[in-house]
Amino acid sequence: MHMKQMLAMMTAACCLGGTLMLPGTLPASAEGEADWYLHAGFEDSADGWTGRAATVSQSQKAAYAGSASLLITGRTASWCGASCAIGTDTFVPGQRYSFSANAMSAGNAETTDFKFTLQYTGADGTVAYSEIASATGVQGAWVQLANTEYTVPADASEMQIYVETSDGSKEDFYIDEIIAAPEGTELPGAGIPVVRRLLRGDVSFDGAVNVIDLTLVKAGLTRGFADALTEKAADTDGDGTVSLTDLVLLHKYVAGLLDAFPEPPVPDNPWDTYEETASPEMQKFYETAILSMGNTARLCEKIAKAQSGEQVRVSYLGGSITEGGRTDTCYAARSYRYFADTFGTGSNVAFTNAGMSGTSSVVGLLRAENDILKEQPDVIFIEFSVNDHPGESYEKGFEGLVRKCLMQDNEPAVILLINRSKGGYSSQGQMEKIGRNYDLPIISMDNALTYAFNTGLLTLDDYYTDEYHPHAEGAALISDCIGYYYRQALKTENKSAPYTMPSTVAYGSEYTTATIVPLSELQDFSAGSFSSANGYATLPYGLTNSKNGNTPITFKTQGRGMFIVYQAKSDGMGTLNIDVNGKASKLSGNKQYTWGGPDTDLVYIQDTVGELNVSIGMENQYADFTIWGIGIIK
Repeated sequence: MHMKQMLAMMTAACCLGGTLMLPGTLPASAEGEADWYLHAGFEDSADGWTGRAATVSQSQKAAYAGSASLLITGRTASWCGASCAIGTDTFVPGQRYSFSANAMSAGNAETTDFKFTLQYTGADGTVAYSEIASATGVQGAWVQLANTEYTVPADASEMQIYVETSDGSKEDFYIDEIIAAPEGTELPGAGIPVVRRLLRGDVSFDGAVNVIDLTLVKAGLTRGFADALTEKAADTDGDGTVSLTDLVLLHKYVAGLLDAFPEPPVPDNPWDTYEETASPEMQKFYETAILSMGNTARLCEKIAKAQSGEQVRVSYLGGSITEGGRTDTCYAARSYRYFADTFGTGSNVAFTNAGMSGTSSVVGLLRAENDILKEQPDVIFIEFSVNDHPGESYEKGFEGLVRKCLMQDNEPAVILLINRSKGGYSSQGQMEKIGRNYDLPIISMDNALTYAFNTGLLTLDDYYTDEYHPHAEGAALISDCIGYYYRQALKTENKSAPYTMPSTVAYGSEYTTATIVPLSELQDFSAGSFSSANGYATLPYGLTNSKNGNTPITFKTQGRGMFIVYQAKSDGMGTLNIDVNGKASKLSGNKQYTWGGPDTDLVYIQDTVGELNVSIGMENQYADFTIWGIGIIK
């Protein structure tokens, strides 16, 4: 261990690639070292660190200290990196600690912005992120990310620390000597490299433009420049190349005949010249995923809002593919982070994942108001393509959800995401008809995956973990397709006029105003023989027949119609007897292809808004039935 510290001092004191390294301070004694709570040197193993939507491996090619480090590869976004779980028994919420990590890019970027971050679950059950430290590294040199006074959030649980980048880069990088210690401990590390600042004409990087730079540019034109950054500094007219024109401008500037270099040409829209880094085969995959560009005006407005530093929220509503286990490797979390990293200015982009396993778009319609719309999201993704089926309720339910989202006062951008099962099932046909009627962006993984499987670009195992769900790498493909769509939408050729709602409908707008209402809003409500139970996820309440009577639920309300959200299974469930304004109907809890999650049926509808007098009882009081929500078409 002391040998590693000695090597660290030697490395920190060296000038690497022309970059002066400022050394970190080593502990005063071995007793300080013994007090460390965490130390990962990666000499014999990965020391408990795993890939965060990336691949990690020991590497002998580079080391800050000792002979090995951890190499992170396969990154698809800047938030992908390496992580390690830490416990609240050692890192007590509300207490302060000293943290340090060393990182170095394995790519060709001149500078890389690294972040050392804590991910945790807050008191409200949502995943949150807290920056421990950040620093800018330069090519070929280690940089230390250190904070001697970091406070663990007071409500933190399920914590993990990880190293990522924050400049949109996806290049490989190394980490080494990750240490945590008591508050105030100065930990060994590479320190912060002195970054060469680009100033046109300052080829010597001494902060001034003078005759020395003139000599260096003359030599560079003859023999070539030391590196890309030096050549960029010599490009005095900013046209992307160094020529005699740049030398003449520099001579005039040094001689006092020129007060400033001309402003470099600025492209009207930098996205028009953006160069994709994926292989041609993968670019074709991304292109195939764009079923319809749709109107891009609202999306471009929301991106501009994020770029200006205003608060923006990206929300996702769908089934289990969207829910993704609530992990940071699901497509929703990945694509949110891409949006935040690419267009956000820091912490100004928020995220809601309202995916709910096994639910259709009709359930999504009923819970949309409570689960996402009350937060006034700026960008909304809707994904129910393997949960919906042919039929009027699904067609009108999906269209009602689309209309409800589009009609919000803050005019969110609405994007449809269509997936497919391993066997090829998808509701793309009816959803595409709705999306095109409302001129919406449609991202079709159905199209992209079918193309990839048919051409041999991908196999089923490259995407699926079971019949319906993508694994982490599959989720990354969805996120990459979304990111590609964003980049295409920002191109001048795809800019749209301001969005207007069409006067036509695809299937019908009758369900648009439907939403689950609290029991407190139902007049004269009586639970009858039903007892109160817990709701399901965000569904607000559970009403279960108590099997000791058969007094019906009764209430009055105003509306045009009523849905019941209930627990559905393939067998073993009871049947409701429902009466609304004297019209009787039945609702069975047995439904094909269900497993005990939420489903919903329309049990009554009329032409105009009026009073609804409702009675809901059991056909057999000894059978099981649970109501999780009552949706009213207002």
